[in-house]
Amino acid sequence: MSTTATPDSRRRSRRSPTRSSGATAWSALPGKWWKGWGQGRRVVLPDSGTERLVIRLLERRDLEQVRHLHNHDETLLRLTDVWPVSETQQEAWFESVSSSRTARRYVGRRRADDALVGVFRLDRLDPWNRNAYVGADVVPAMRRQGYAEEMFAYFLGHLFDHCGLHRLALVTLTSNTAALALYRKLGFVEEGRERQAIFRDGGFQDLVLMGLLAEEWRGRAG
Repeated sequence: MSTTATPDSRRRSRRSPTRSSGATAWSALPGKWWKGWGQGRRVVLPDSGTERLVIRLLERRDLEQVRHLHNHDETLLRLTDVWPVSETQQEAWFESVSSSRTARRYVGRRRADDALVGVFRLDRLDPWNRNAYVGADVVPAMRRQGYAEEMFAYFLGHLFDHCGLHRLALVTLTSNTAALALYRKLGFVEEGRERQAIFRDGGFQDLVLMGLLAEEWRGRAG
């Protein structure tokens, strides 16, 4: 199971509070909004997880396994960027994402044996407009065991209910039928397409944009 991280070139501009008016603007947000955030207004998720998975922030000791997951043919076929990454590139990327205020990476490891199950992506985090992009990559040998749904349910619940996000979005390819089925099951709604934007397996296919609102998630979860 892989979902596509949106490239920087696809970013949409959003208005944010200016530096000079930041203190006043941020204090106007609802009190509940802050309880899931730490210093520097960065998302803070508990180091807990699910019944089967330990979920925590990505650490340097995870990098080689995560790089192999990214470089696996089945993963690359589901991403917009099909280039494998080297150890040097992975290290530079890790330094960047570790210090980012708009992106986070988490790993899910099986409680029984600490085996890597997958990576959850949080990108384009916009605290002022209370939205973000999400995605996940699951180790091929761990697929079709319910882990992707388990990871998504954990993160969606926490991001909406603990961190106060209002909208989560993702993009994926039309050929990624398993992912599309899961997202619809979780309540994501198709909001648009970039027609024939991706070339895979000898042909062009659409890039599908899907979104989920907090009230939609709570309605299904309740």
